[in-house]
Amino acid sequence: MEDFSKYLGINWTFFLTCCMFWIFSPAEGNNISREVGSPAILYCNISSNSTLNQLTWKMNTVLLFSFKPKESLHKSEEAKRLNINMSESCPYALVIERVQKSHEGNYTCEISTVLGVDECKWELKITEEAVPGNLNKLMIVAAVVVPCVCCLILILALIILYRCHKQRAENCSRTSEMQPEEVIYENCLENDVIRQQHGNIQPLAFKTRSRQGGVQY
Repeated sequence: MEDFSKYLGINWTFFLTCCMFWIFSPAEGNNISREVGSPAILYCNISSNSTLNQLTWKMNTVLLFSFKPKESLHKSEEAKRLNINMSESCPYALVIERVQKSHEGNYTCEISTVLGVDECKWELKITEEAVPGNLNKLMIVAAVVVPCVCCLILILALIILYRCHKQRAENCSRTSEMQPEEVIYENCLENDVIRQQHGNIQPLAFKTRSRQGGVQY
């Protein structure tokens, strides 16, 4: 009895595991991820030896292309709006030259033959541009902006130096113009002092001579 209970417990656990795996398992189809601006090709990987009757490409159940032998390819307005084309080199492949967020979704290729209908599913995911691309853009901007800023700083420095040199030259010229006047003024003062000194000395010399000669004034 105990062995039977253990057996039921093991089977019940296995049953729950299988159910959880089935619920959370991804849907059938091919997953592809592309960065914004990069190209994407979705192949219609269907092997069939039967004669093709019709081929259709759909995005989220919306018709993109329809093709029948001996008839021209029909391209829908949705395919024109999204700029999606059929490949000329790869048979039945869908080509997107520059993917955008609007291209994200589920794509289905359906091939109808005399044996029935076969299909290939794709899930296209669009991611933002990688960080190195942004770094490259920043490096390009820095390479353009930094030299311009350096040139502006150099020009401003030259202008400041020129003005300082010009101001110094003007100050020197003013100083040289003022120096002769000061020298002349100093010479005049010296001459006045000398004259005063000579004026005080000469009368004393004359009186001394008078006393020696016996003449008094």
